Amino acid sequence: MSELRLSAPFDGRKPDGKPVVNRPAVDSDIQEQVLSYLEHAPVVLSARSFDADEFDPAKRDVPLNFHTDGVFVWPGAVPYYLRKYGLPPEPALIQHIASRGFEIGEVDEGAREAAVQKVTG
Repeated sequence: MSELRLSAPFDGRKPDGKPVVNRPAVDSDIQEQVLSYLEHAPVVLSARSFDADEFDPAKRDVPLNFHTDGVFVWPGAVPYYLRKYGLPPEPALIQHIASRGFEIGEVDEGAREAAVQKVTG
C-alpha cells in the first residue's frame, strides 16, 4: 500500500492566525458529488464534540472527525467548509475523487488503521 496523503482544509495561516486558501473553486457541476464523497467516506477517528468555525468562532459546528478512502485522509472540516463557504479541498483531492468516478469503493481494515496512524502520528 502506498503512503496515505493527509489533506488539510487550508493552505496555511496568516500572521493573525486566519486561514489562507489559494485553491481553484470546485466546478459547480461536480460540487455535490465531491461533497457526497467527502462526507460519506468511512470515518476513522471521531470526537463527540465539535470545533469552532474558523470564520465564525461563535459557532462550534465543525465536525471533529477524519475520513479516508484508502488513498487520502481528510478532516470533517474539509467538507464542512466546502458546503458552508464554498472553500475548495486541495486540487489533488478533487482530481482523485473525480478519477474514481465519485465512487468511494471498499476501504479495508488495513487502510483504516493506516489512516488513524497518519492522523495520530
